[in-house]
Amino acid sequence: MKGIVVIDANLLVLLVVGTASKKYISKHKRLTEYSVEDFEMLGLILADFAEIVLLPHILTEVSNIARQIDNPRARAEVQAALRRLIESCTEFPVQSLHGTQREEFDRLGLTDAVILHVCSTDLDGSGPTLVTVDTALADAANALGYNVIDYKQEFLSP
Repeated sequence: MKGIVVIDANLLVLLVVGTASKKYISKHKRLTEYSVEDFEMLGLILADFAEIVLLPHILTEVSNIARQIDNPRARAEVQAALRRLIESCTEFPVQSLHGTQREEFDRLGLTDAVILHVCSTDLDGSGPTLVTVDTALADAANALGYNVIDYKQEFLSP
């Protein structure tokens, strides 16, 4: 198994919603471009890693986005899946200041700048791998020499 992985908010929403129920993926307001196959491919990618590291900035976005499903029962199941994920993973607290001090902050925003900061950090003998669908974030991470899987370029159909 490879080391540690950090997942962007969009893919983390897919993971949480799909974990609650694969049938919710097509019903979720923010997952219209994803399929059950995308969820399963994400699972295969993540299975190669020893640990998923969660960031508070990403979790805040995921918590807000994941709830955007109309059915109250589905919403409760999605929240339960998010709770289980948080309980089973390591959360790496990062001060927002680390993001604002990065050159990428103005262009990419706080969450992405914090993600890049974490990618520059030695968490397990090397920096974590970033899995993202955000092309601008993937390009920035690649330009900096960080480990990145650009899910949109490698796996999503045009």
